[in-house]
Amino acid sequence: MDRFINGRINWPGIIFILLILVVWEVWAMIADSFYFPRASAVAMTIVEDWGNLWAATLDTLRRAAIGFAIALVTMLPLGIVLGRVRVLGEIVEPVLEFFRPLPPIAVVPLAIMLLGIGDAAKLVVVVWGASFPIVINTIDAVKVQDPMQARLARSLRLTTWERMTMIDLPAALPRIFAGIKLGITVALLLTVVSEIIVSTNGLGDYLRIAQSDFSMTRVMTALIVIAIVSVIVNGATNWANRRLLDWHYRRSALAGRQ
Repeated sequence: MDRFINGRINWPGIIFILLILVVWEVWAMIADSFYFPRASAVAMTIVEDWGNLWAATLDTLRRAAIGFAIALVTMLPLGIVLGRVRVLGEIVEPVLEFFRPLPPIAVVPLAIMLLGIGDAAKLVVVVWGASFPIVINTIDAVKVQDPMQARLARSLRLTTWERMTMIDLPAALPRIFAGIKLGITVALLLTVVSEIIVSTNGLGDYLRIAQSDFSMTRVMTALIVIAIVSVIVNGATNWANRRLLDWHYRRSALAGRQ
């Protein structure tokens, strides 16, 4: 996906994917099994059921985007504060480390009990899972600071807020964005999983219904669509990364030439 966005086509990758599809089709023809649908049958299902798949994709992306946005606007400032204010970091970080290993899916029963089976419960799961990569990476990024920047902040007599927004945040952006990328991936993954467990729409619900109907073709269709959506989202994230951090990559390239 990145290559298409940049205007460059990754022909070896495309050829490899086509080869996989051909092998899949031939293997399925030879196996002639109900549990192994042909690639052509999956492609036909995508075309025939495009309306339902498109609506399910939009529902999933909407939930993932809302959950990720909530995690971003809350955890990014929190991470900057905890990374800069040492006393708060020493108090809160052990709590984060205690809850971080908890699988987000384990939160589903509690979310359902408290919020029912609506979107709120699913958003809680998404926010829970996406928050930790963002806040942990932000804390680590802010802590690892060039001593020259600290001296510069003192010489300019910057306030704590000015120092966090004008020095800490730009310097930490590369590592912060790594956490944001991981948070986006986790948000999409948990959205689909939460839809499988409790939902009436979305790609996860589409997959659950196909599984309950023992429709292997539709199961494979759902998996292929989820994979395509993930590739597109990842490509868009990498594109944004290059655009927002172009100054960082240029500076790193210049430093490497010296």
